[in-house]
Amino acid sequence: MNEIMAWNAPPSATVLRQFSCVPHLLVCLPENALPDWSDDAILQAALSCVQFSGVNVLENVLPNQTLWLIPPAHSAHLRDFFGERHMVWQTPPVEQKPVLAEKMWFRQPEMAAPQHVIVVGAGIAGAATAHALAQRGVRVTVVDAAARVANAASGNRQGLLYAKISPHNTPQTELLLSGYGYARRLLANVLPERETWGASGVLHINHDKAETARNALLAQDDFHAHLYRGVTAAQASELAGVPVAQGGLFWAQGCWLNPLAWVEQLLSHQYIDLKLNCHLISAQHDGENWQMRTSQGAFSGSHIVFCTGASSRHAPIVGELPFQIIRGQTSVVRETAFSGSLKTALSGASYIAPAWGGWHTFGATFLPNNDDDTWRNSDELANQNELANLNPQLHQSFAFSGSLKGHAALRCDAHDHLPVVGALGNSTAMRQVYAKLALDKNYRLNAPCPHYPNAFVNTAHGSRGLATAPICGAYVAAMICGAPLPLSRRLQNALNPNRLIIRQIVRSSS
Repeated sequence: MNEIMAWNAPPSATVLRQFSCVPHLLVCLPENALPDWSDDAILQAALSCVQFSGVNVLENVLPNQTLWLIPPAHSAHLRDFFGERHMVWQTPPVEQKPVLAEKMWFRQPEMAAPQHVIVVGAGIAGAATAHALAQRGVRVTVVDAAARVANAASGNRQGLLYAKISPHNTPQTELLLSGYGYARRLLANVLPERETWGASGVLHINHDKAETARNALLAQDDFHAHLYRGVTAAQASELAGVPVAQGGLFWAQGCWLNPLAWVEQLLSHQYIDLKLNCHLISAQHDGENWQMRTSQGAFSGSHIVFCTGASSRHAPIVGELPFQIIRGQTSVVRETAFSGSLKTALSGASYIAPAWGGWHTFGATFLPNNDDDTWRNSDELANQNELANLNPQLHQSFAFSGSLKGHAALRCDAHDHLPVVGALGNSTAMRQVYAKLALDKNYRLNAPCPHYPNAFVNTAHGSRGLATAPICGAYVAAMICGAPLPLSRRLQNALNPNRLIIRQIVRSSS
Protein backbone atom coordinates (compact mmCIF):
# COMPACT_ATOMS: atom_id res chain seq x y z
CA MET A 1 0.00 0.00 0.00
CA ASN A 2 1.55 3.32 -1.12
CA GLU A 3 -1.12 5.60 0.31
CA ILE A 4 -0.26 8.15 2.97
CA MET A 5 -2.64 8.49 5.89
CA ALA A 6 -2.92 12.14 6.92
CA TRP A 7 -4.43 14.16 9.76
CA ASN A 8 -4.80 17.93 10.20
CA ALA A 9 -4.19 17.58 13.95
CA PRO A 10 -2.63 14.87 16.14
CA PRO A 11 -4.88 11.84 16.53
CA SER A 12 -4.62 9.65 19.61
CA ALA A 13 -1.82 7.13 19.81
CA THR A 14 -4.43 4.39 19.64
CA VAL A 15 -5.70 5.70 16.30
CA LEU A 16 -2.19 5.91 14.87
CA ARG A 17 -1.47 2.32 15.79
CA GLN A 18 -4.56 1.14 13.91
CA PHE A 19 -2.79 1.86 10.61
CA SER A 20 0.05 -0.61 11.09
CA CYS A 21 0.12 -1.62 7.39
CA VAL A 22 0.56 1.92 6.05
CA PRO A 23 4.25 2.89 5.53
CA HIS A 24 3.76 6.64 5.98
CA LEU A 25 1.62 8.43 8.57
CA LEU A 26 1.45 12.23 8.28
CA VAL A 27 0.33 14.52 11.08
CA CYS A 28 0.06 18.27 10.49
CA LEU A 29 0.53 20.13 13.75
CA PRO A 30 -1.94 23.04 14.07
CA GLU A 31 0.42 24.93 16.39
CA ASN A 32 3.99 24.81 17.64
CA ALA A 33 3.18 22.32 20.36
CA LEU A 34 3.94 18.65 20.94
CA PRO A 35 1.15 16.07 20.62
CA ASP A 36 -0.11 14.52 23.84
CA TRP A 37 0.68 10.84 23.50
CA SER A 38 1.32 10.33 27.20
CA ASP A 39 -0.73 7.12 27.15
CA ASP A 40 1.84 5.57 24.78
CA ALA A 41 5.34 5.55 26.27
CA ILE A 42 7.12 4.79 22.99
CA LEU A 43 5.43 7.55 21.01
CA GLN A 44 5.76 10.05 23.84
CA ALA A 45 9.50 9.36 24.18
CA ALA A 46 9.96 9.85 20.43
CA LEU A 47 8.86 13.49 20.80
CA SER A 48 11.92 14.53 22.79
CA CYS A 49 13.74 16.03 19.80
CA VAL A 50 10.75 17.16 17.72
CA GLN A 51 11.18 20.74 16.49
CA PHE A 52 9.03 23.30 14.67
CA SER A 53 11.44 24.78 12.13
CA GLY A 54 11.46 21.88 9.65
CA VAL A 55 9.67 18.58 9.24
CA ASN A 56 10.21 15.74 11.70
CA VAL A 57 10.85 12.31 10.22
CA LEU A 58 10.38 9.63 12.89
CA GLU A 59 11.48 6.32 11.40
CA ASN A 60 10.51 2.97 12.95
CA VAL A 61 9.05 4.51 16.09
CA LEU A 62 6.07 2.55 14.90
CA PRO A 63 7.36 -0.75 13.45
CA ASN A 64 8.27 -0.49 9.75
CA GLN A 65 6.56 2.88 9.49
CA THR A 66 7.62 6.50 9.13
CA LEU A 67 5.72 9.06 11.16
CA TRP A 68 5.90 12.59 9.73
CA LEU A 69 5.19 15.48 12.08
CA ILE A 70 4.71 18.64 10.02
CA PRO A 71 4.91 21.99 11.85
CA PRO A 72 2.52 24.81 10.86
CA ALA A 73 5.15 26.55 8.72
CA HIS A 74 5.19 23.58 6.31
CA SER A 75 1.66 22.16 6.48
CA ALA A 76 0.52 24.05 3.36
CA HIS A 77 3.54 22.85 1.36
CA LEU A 78 3.23 19.08 1.54
CA ARG A 79 4.12 18.67 -2.14
CA ASP A 80 7.66 19.74 -1.23
CA PHE A 81 8.03 16.44 0.56
CA PHE A 82 5.49 14.09 -0.98
CA GLY A 83 5.06 15.34 -4.55
CA GLU A 84 1.76 14.20 -6.02
CA ARG A 85 1.43 11.09 -3.88
CA HIS A 86 -2.10 10.20 -2.88
CA MET A 87 -3.03 11.20 0.64
CA VAL A 88 -5.97 9.68 2.45
CA TRP A 89 -7.10 12.36 4.85
CA GLN A 90 -8.70 11.09 8.04
CA THR A 91 -9.76 14.67 8.80
CA PRO A 92 -10.60 17.65 6.59
CA PRO A 93 -7.43 18.20 4.52
CA VAL A 94 -5.05 21.08 5.06
CA GLU A 95 -5.40 23.52 2.17
CA GLN A 96 -2.30 23.51 0.04
CA LYS A 97 -0.57 26.49 -1.54
CA PRO A 98 0.38 26.29 -5.22
CA VAL A 99 3.87 25.10 -6.08
CA LEU A 100 5.85 28.02 -7.46
CA ALA A 101 8.03 27.67 -10.53
CA GLU A 102 11.71 27.36 -9.72
CA LYS A 103 14.96 27.89 -11.56
CA MET A 104 15.78 25.20 -14.08
CA TRP A 105 19.02 24.28 -12.32
CA PHE A 106 17.09 23.51 -9.14
CA ARG A 107 14.70 21.06 -10.79
CA GLN A 108 15.36 17.42 -10.04
CA PRO A 109 16.46 15.31 -13.01
CA GLU A 110 14.84 12.12 -14.18
CA MET A 111 16.41 9.14 -12.41
CA ALA A 112 16.66 5.45 -13.06
CA ALA A 113 15.72 2.93 -10.38
CA PRO A 114 18.78 2.06 -8.27
CA GLN A 115 20.38 -1.32 -8.80
CA HIS A 116 23.75 -0.84 -7.14
CA VAL A 117 24.96 2.46 -5.69
CA ILE A 118 28.62 3.40 -5.25
CA VAL A 119 29.22 5.72 -2.29
CA VAL A 120 32.62 7.39 -2.28
CA GLY A 121 33.74 8.23 1.25
CA ALA A 122 33.36 6.42 4.59
CA GLY A 123 32.92 9.34 6.97
CA ILE A 124 29.65 10.26 8.62
CA ALA A 125 28.17 11.56 5.34
CA GLY A 126 29.06 8.44 3.39
CA ALA A 127 28.02 6.07 6.17
CA ALA A 128 24.67 7.80 6.70
CA THR A 129 23.95 7.86 2.96
CA ALA A 130 24.87 4.20 2.52
CA HIS A 131 22.83 3.21 5.58
CA ALA A 132 19.75 5.07 4.35
CA LEU A 133 20.02 3.35 0.97
CA ALA A 134 20.61 -0.09 2.51
CA GLN A 135 17.59 0.35 4.78
CA ARG A 136 15.55 0.68 1.59
CA GLY A 137 16.95 -2.59 0.27
CA VAL A 138 19.48 -1.06 -2.13
CA ARG A 139 22.86 -2.76 -2.58
CA VAL A 140 25.70 -0.33 -1.81
CA THR A 141 29.47 -0.41 -2.20
CA VAL A 142 31.35 2.15 -0.09
CA VAL A 143 34.90 2.95 -1.20
CA ASP A 144 37.41 4.98 0.79
CA ALA A 145 41.11 5.63 0.23
CA ALA A 146 41.93 5.45 3.96
CA ALA A 147 42.80 2.34 5.96
CA ARG A 148 39.82 2.81 8.29
CA VAL A 149 36.44 4.49 8.28
CA ALA A 150 35.91 7.96 9.81
CA ASN A 151 39.54 8.76 9.13
CA ALA A 152 39.29 12.44 8.19
CA ALA A 153 36.90 15.12 9.51
CA SER A 154 34.80 12.43 11.22
CA GLY A 155 37.84 11.11 13.09
CA ASN A 156 37.71 13.05 16.36
CA ARG A 157 37.67 10.87 19.46
CA GLN A 158 34.59 12.70 20.76
CA GLY A 159 32.28 15.08 18.96
CA LEU A 160 29.20 16.96 20.12
CA LEU A 161 25.72 16.50 18.70
CA TYR A 162 23.56 19.59 19.19
CA ALA A 163 22.59 22.55 17.01
CA LYS A 164 24.33 25.92 17.22
CA ILE A 165 21.51 27.90 15.62
CA SER A 166 20.50 31.45 14.89
CA PRO A 167 17.34 32.84 16.53
CA HIS A 168 16.17 33.79 13.04
CA ASN A 169 14.36 31.65 10.49
CA THR A 170 17.29 30.99 8.17
CA PRO A 171 17.84 27.91 5.98
CA GLN A 172 20.76 26.98 8.20
CA THR A 173 18.57 27.08 11.32
CA GLU A 174 15.94 24.91 9.64
CA LEU A 175 18.58 22.41 8.50
CA LEU A 176 20.35 22.27 11.86
CA LEU A 177 17.17 21.73 13.87
CA SER A 178 15.73 19.18 11.44
CA GLY A 179 19.08 17.43 11.19
CA TYR A 180 19.73 17.44 14.93
CA GLY A 181 16.46 15.67 15.68
CA TYR A 182 16.95 13.17 12.87
CA ALA A 183 20.55 12.43 13.88
CA ARG A 184 19.70 12.12 17.57
CA ARG A 185 16.99 9.54 16.83
CA LEU A 186 19.25 7.67 14.40
CA LEU A 187 22.06 7.53 16.96
CA ALA A 188 19.75 6.06 19.59
CA ASN A 189 18.42 3.49 17.11
CA VAL A 190 21.82 2.40 15.81
CA LEU A 191 23.76 2.48 19.11
CA PRO A 192 21.14 1.83 21.81
CA GLU A 193 23.64 0.62 24.44
CA ARG A 194 25.34 4.06 24.83
CA GLU A 195 28.78 2.58 25.42
CA THR A 196 30.32 5.05 22.95
CA TRP A 197 28.13 8.09 23.54
CA GLY A 198 26.62 9.99 26.42
CA ALA A 199 23.20 11.63 26.51
CA SER A 200 23.95 14.06 29.33
CA GLY A 201 23.27 17.26 27.38
CA VAL A 202 25.34 20.09 25.92
CA LEU A 203 25.72 23.42 27.69
CA HIS A 204 26.45 26.28 25.29
CA ILE A 205 27.70 29.07 27.53
CA ASN A 206 27.51 32.85 27.05
CA HIS A 207 31.16 33.31 26.21
CA ASP A 208 30.83 36.79 24.67
CA LYS A 209 28.25 39.55 24.13
CA ALA A 210 27.05 38.17 20.80
CA GLU A 211 26.46 34.68 22.21
CA THR A 212 24.75 36.11 25.29
CA ALA A 213 22.31 38.04 23.09
CA ARG A 214 21.75 35.08 20.75
CA ASN A 215 21.12 32.63 23.59
CA ALA A 216 18.75 35.08 25.27
CA LEU A 217 16.64 35.32 22.11
CA LEU A 218 16.57 31.55 21.71
CA ALA A 219 15.59 31.06 25.33
CA GLN A 220 12.40 33.01 24.61
CA ASP A 221 11.21 30.20 22.30
CA ASP A 222 9.00 28.50 24.86
CA PHE A 223 7.75 26.04 22.25
CA HIS A 224 11.30 24.64 22.00
CA ALA A 225 11.87 24.46 25.76
CA HIS A 226 12.05 20.65 25.53
CA LEU A 227 15.02 21.08 23.18
CA TYR A 228 16.90 23.97 24.75
CA ARG A 229 16.38 26.39 27.58
CA GLY A 230 18.18 29.33 29.11
CA VAL A 231 20.10 28.72 32.35
CA THR A 232 21.84 30.97 34.86
CA ALA A 233 25.46 30.49 35.92
CA ALA A 234 24.27 28.72 39.08
CA GLN A 235 22.01 26.40 37.09
CA ALA A 236 24.80 25.79 34.55
CA SER A 237 27.18 24.82 37.35
CA GLU A 238 24.66 22.37 38.78
CA LEU A 239 24.08 20.80 35.37
CA ALA A 240 27.80 20.64 34.54
CA GLY A 241 28.96 19.30 37.89
CA VAL A 242 31.82 21.85 37.90
CA PRO A 243 31.76 25.62 38.47
CA VAL A 244 30.65 27.59 35.43
CA ALA A 245 30.98 31.37 35.52
CA GLN A 246 28.40 32.16 32.84
CA GLY A 247 24.86 31.22 32.05
CA GLY A 248 23.91 29.91 28.65
CA LEU A 249 21.64 27.63 26.68
CA PHE A 250 21.22 24.01 27.75
CA TRP A 251 20.42 21.34 25.15
CA ALA A 252 18.92 18.63 27.32
CA GLN A 253 19.08 15.87 24.68
CA GLY A 254 22.46 16.99 23.32
CA CYS A 255 25.22 14.44 23.60
CA TRP A 256 28.85 13.60 23.04
CA LEU A 257 29.68 10.63 20.87
CA ASN A 258 32.53 8.69 19.34
CA PRO A 259 32.01 9.24 15.58
CA LEU A 260 34.04 6.16 14.64
CA ALA A 261 31.69 3.86 16.54
CA TRP A 262 28.65 5.46 14.91
CA VAL A 263 30.10 5.24 11.42
CA GLU A 264 31.12 1.61 11.91
CA GLN A 265 27.63 0.68 13.05
CA LEU A 266 25.94 2.56 10.21
CA LEU A 267 28.09 0.64 7.73
CA SER A 268 27.44 -2.70 9.43
CA HIS A 269 24.55 -3.69 7.16
CA GLN A 270 24.03 -6.77 5.02
CA TYR A 271 23.52 -4.67 1.88
CA ILE A 272 26.71 -2.61 2.34
CA ASP A 273 30.08 -3.76 1.00
CA LEU A 274 32.97 -1.68 2.37
CA LYS A 275 36.21 -1.28 0.42
CA LEU A 276 39.04 0.42 2.34
CA ASN A 277 42.46 1.40 0.98
CA CYS A 278 40.53 1.91 -2.23
CA HIS A 279 41.46 5.14 -4.01
CA LEU A 280 39.07 6.34 -6.72
CA ILE A 281 41.04 7.17 -9.86
CA SER A 282 38.30 7.92 -12.38
CA ALA A 283 34.53 7.73 -12.83
CA GLN A 284 32.77 7.67 -16.19
CA HIS A 285 29.24 6.93 -17.28
CA ASP A 286 28.99 4.52 -20.21
CA GLY A 287 25.37 5.29 -21.04
CA GLU A 288 23.98 2.67 -18.68
CA ASN A 289 26.15 2.57 -15.55
CA TRP A 290 28.94 4.36 -13.78
CA GLN A 291 32.34 2.72 -14.31
CA MET A 292 34.82 3.40 -11.52
CA ARG A 293 38.51 2.72 -11.81
CA THR A 294 40.14 2.37 -8.39
CA SER A 295 43.39 1.20 -6.82
CA GLN A 296 41.62 -2.10 -6.13
CA GLY A 297 40.26 -2.59 -9.63
CA ALA A 298 37.08 -1.60 -11.42
CA PHE A 299 33.60 -1.19 -9.97
CA SER A 300 30.30 -0.60 -11.71
CA GLY A 301 27.16 1.00 -10.29
CA SER A 302 23.86 2.38 -11.52
CA HIS A 303 24.33 5.47 -9.28
CA ILE A 304 27.23 7.25 -7.61
CA VAL A 305 27.24 9.47 -4.53
CA PHE A 306 30.28 11.56 -3.61
CA CYS A 307 30.64 11.96 0.18
CA THR A 308 34.26 12.96 -0.08
CA GLY A 309 34.66 15.87 2.35
CA ALA A 310 37.88 17.82 1.91
CA SER A 311 39.14 15.33 -0.68
CA SER A 312 36.29 16.47 -2.94
CA ARG A 313 38.75 18.95 -4.45
CA HIS A 314 40.69 16.08 -6.02
CA ALA A 315 37.80 13.70 -6.75
CA PRO A 316 36.46 13.09 -10.25
CA ILE A 317 33.42 15.18 -11.25
CA VAL A 318 32.72 16.68 -7.82
CA GLY A 319 36.16 18.31 -7.93
CA GLU A 320 34.69 20.73 -10.47
CA LEU A 321 32.81 22.48 -7.65
CA PRO A 322 34.37 25.39 -5.73
CA PHE A 323 34.96 24.28 -2.15
CA GLN A 324 36.70 25.92 0.78
CA ILE A 325 39.04 23.98 3.05
CA ILE A 326 39.33 24.53 6.79
CA ARG A 327 41.96 22.95 8.97
CA GLY A 328 40.90 21.78 12.42
CA GLN A 329 42.63 20.01 15.30
CA THR A 330 41.24 18.60 18.52
CA SER A 331 43.14 17.68 21.67
CA VAL A 332 42.95 14.89 24.24
CA VAL A 333 43.81 15.10 27.95
CA ARG A 334 43.72 12.57 30.77
CA GLU A 335 40.81 12.74 33.24
CA THR A 336 41.55 14.10 36.72
CA ALA A 337 39.68 13.79 40.00
CA PHE A 338 38.21 17.25 39.41
CA SER A 339 37.39 16.83 35.69
CA GLY A 340 35.69 13.53 36.40
CA SER A 341 32.87 15.56 37.91
CA LEU A 342 32.05 17.09 34.52
CA LYS A 343 28.62 15.70 33.67
CA THR A 344 27.70 17.59 30.51
CA ALA A 345 29.63 18.82 27.51
CA LEU A 346 30.64 22.48 27.56
CA SER A 347 30.64 24.52 24.38
CA GLY A 348 31.52 28.11 23.60
CA ALA A 349 34.32 29.35 21.38
CA SER A 350 35.70 25.85 22.00
CA TYR A 351 34.35 22.69 23.63
CA ILE A 352 35.20 19.91 26.05
CA ALA A 353 33.37 16.59 26.40
CA PRO A 354 32.90 14.59 29.61
CA ALA A 355 35.52 11.91 30.14
CA TRP A 356 35.22 8.70 28.16
CA GLY A 357 37.61 5.85 28.89
CA GLY A 358 39.64 8.12 31.17
CA TRP A 359 40.21 10.88 28.59
CA HIS A 360 38.55 14.16 27.58
CA THR A 361 38.45 15.54 24.04
CA PHE A 362 38.58 19.31 23.67
CA GLY A 363 39.21 21.94 21.00
CA ALA A 364 39.02 22.76 18.17
CA THR A 365 41.11 25.05 16.01
CA PHE A 366 39.65 26.69 12.91
CA LEU A 367 42.09 27.72 10.16
CA PRO A 368 40.48 28.59 6.80
CA ASN A 369 42.33 28.01 3.53
CA ASN A 370 44.86 25.71 5.15
CA ASP A 371 45.25 22.23 3.70
CA ASP A 372 47.86 20.84 6.13
CA ASP A 373 46.37 17.94 8.06
CA THR A 374 49.45 17.08 10.13
CA TRP A 375 49.36 17.46 13.92
CA ARG A 376 50.80 20.76 15.17
CA ASN A 377 52.02 21.71 18.63
CA SER A 378 50.91 25.31 17.96
CA ASP A 379 47.32 24.13 17.54
CA GLU A 380 47.63 22.05 20.71
CA LEU A 381 48.64 25.18 22.63
CA ALA A 382 45.82 27.15 21.00
CA ASN A 383 43.30 24.54 22.19
CA GLN A 384 44.70 24.68 25.71
CA ASN A 385 44.39 28.46 25.74
CA GLU A 386 40.79 28.29 24.54
CA LEU A 387 40.02 25.71 27.22
CA ALA A 388 41.35 28.14 29.83
CA ASN A 389 38.89 30.72 28.51
CA LEU A 390 36.04 28.21 28.43
CA ASN A 391 36.55 26.94 31.98
CA PRO A 392 39.63 28.01 33.97
CA GLN A 393 39.08 25.45 36.74
CA LEU A 394 39.07 22.53 34.33
CA HIS A 395 42.14 23.90 32.57
CA GLN A 396 44.02 24.22 35.86
CA SER A 397 43.16 20.67 36.88
CA PHE A 398 44.87 19.09 33.88
CA ALA A 399 48.50 18.07 33.51
CA PHE A 400 48.94 18.48 29.77
CA SER A 401 52.44 17.00 29.62
CA GLY A 402 52.33 13.44 28.41
CA SER A 403 48.85 13.79 26.87
CA LEU A 404 47.90 11.90 23.77
CA LYS A 405 48.04 13.69 20.45
CA GLY A 406 44.66 14.80 19.22
CA HIS A 407 43.25 14.58 15.72
CA ALA A 408 44.09 16.97 12.88
CA ALA A 409 41.92 16.96 9.76
CA LEU A 410 40.53 19.10 6.98
CA ARG A 411 36.90 20.14 6.80
CA CYS A 412 35.06 20.98 3.60
CA ASP A 413 32.88 24.08 3.38
CA ALA A 414 31.01 26.18 0.83
CA HIS A 415 30.95 29.97 0.50
CA ASP A 416 27.58 30.23 2.27
CA HIS A 417 28.46 27.66 4.97
CA LEU A 418 25.67 25.34 3.87
CA PRO A 419 26.30 21.72 2.84
CA VAL A 420 26.43 20.75 -0.82
CA VAL A 421 23.81 18.04 -1.35
CA GLY A 422 21.80 16.77 -4.30
CA ALA A 423 21.97 15.82 -7.96
CA LEU A 424 25.12 16.93 -9.77
CA GLY A 425 24.94 19.15 -12.81
CA ASN A 426 27.65 18.96 -15.46
CA SER A 427 29.51 22.18 -14.67
CA THR A 428 31.11 22.52 -18.12
CA ALA A 429 27.77 22.13 -19.89
CA MET A 430 26.04 24.41 -17.36
CA ARG A 431 28.50 27.21 -18.09
CA GLN A 432 27.52 27.00 -21.75
CA VAL A 433 23.77 26.62 -21.24
CA TYR A 434 23.52 29.43 -18.67
CA ALA A 435 26.29 31.70 -19.98
CA LYS A 436 23.93 34.67 -20.35
CA LEU A 437 23.61 34.88 -16.58
CA ALA A 438 27.05 36.48 -16.64
CA LEU A 439 25.47 39.45 -18.42
CA ASP A 440 22.27 39.56 -16.36
CA LYS A 441 21.74 37.37 -13.33
CA ASN A 442 17.98 37.73 -13.80
CA TYR A 443 18.03 36.64 -17.45
CA ARG A 444 15.16 34.23 -18.08
CA LEU A 445 16.50 30.87 -19.17
CA ASN A 446 14.28 27.84 -19.70
CA ALA A 447 16.86 25.32 -20.87
CA PRO A 448 16.87 22.11 -18.80
CA CYS A 449 19.87 21.71 -16.57
CA PRO A 450 22.44 19.27 -17.99
CA HIS A 451 22.85 16.86 -15.09
CA TYR A 452 25.25 13.98 -14.89
CA PRO A 453 23.14 10.81 -15.02
CA ASN A 454 22.37 9.39 -11.58
CA ALA A 455 25.22 11.25 -9.84
CA PHE A 456 24.87 12.89 -6.43
CA VAL A 457 26.88 14.59 -3.72
CA ASN A 458 26.62 14.88 0.08
CA THR A 459 29.53 16.96 1.37
CA ALA A 460 30.74 20.35 2.71
CA HIS A 461 29.26 19.92 6.19
CA GLY A 462 32.06 21.93 7.79
CA SER A 463 32.16 21.38 11.55
CA ARG A 464 28.45 20.50 11.79
CA GLY A 465 28.44 17.14 10.04
CA LEU A 466 27.20 15.13 13.01
CA ALA A 467 23.97 17.14 12.91
CA THR A 468 23.57 17.73 9.16
CA ALA A 469 25.11 14.77 7.30
CA PRO A 470 22.62 12.06 8.38
CA ILE A 471 19.47 13.90 7.25
CA CYS A 472 21.23 14.90 4.04
CA GLY A 473 22.12 11.25 3.49
CA ALA A 474 18.46 10.35 4.01
CA TYR A 475 17.51 13.05 1.49
CA VAL A 476 19.89 11.71 -1.17
CA ALA A 477 18.69 8.15 -0.57
CA ALA A 478 15.07 9.28 -0.88
CA MET A 479 15.85 11.08 -4.16
CA ILE A 480 17.52 7.99 -5.59
CA CYS A 481 14.69 5.70 -4.49
CA GLY A 482 11.84 8.04 -5.45
CA ALA A 483 10.62 8.22 -1.84
CA PRO A 484 9.20 11.17 0.14
CA LEU A 485 11.85 13.79 0.82
CA PRO A 486 12.80 14.89 4.35
CA LEU A 487 13.84 18.43 3.34
CA SER A 488 11.65 21.40 2.38
CA ARG A 489 11.87 22.97 -1.08
CA ARG A 490 13.72 25.89 0.47
CA LEU A 491 16.41 23.55 1.78
CA GLN A 492 16.50 21.45 -1.37
CA ASN A 493 17.39 24.59 -3.33
CA ALA A 494 19.67 26.08 -0.67
CA LEU A 495 21.83 22.92 -0.60
CA ASN A 496 21.72 22.18 -4.32
CA PRO A 497 25.26 21.79 -5.72
CA ASN A 498 24.31 23.65 -8.89
CA ARG A 499 24.03 26.87 -6.88
CA LEU A 500 27.82 26.97 -6.73
CA ILE A 501 28.20 26.84 -10.51
CA ILE A 502 25.50 29.45 -11.10
CA ARG A 503 27.22 31.75 -8.61
CA GLN A 504 30.49 31.35 -10.48
CA ILE A 505 28.78 32.19 -13.78
CA VAL A 506 27.09 35.28 -12.35
CA ARG A 507 30.27 36.50 -10.69
CA SER A 508 32.39 35.95 -13.79
CA SER A 509 31.17 39.28 -15.18
CA SER A 510 32.48 41.28 -12.21
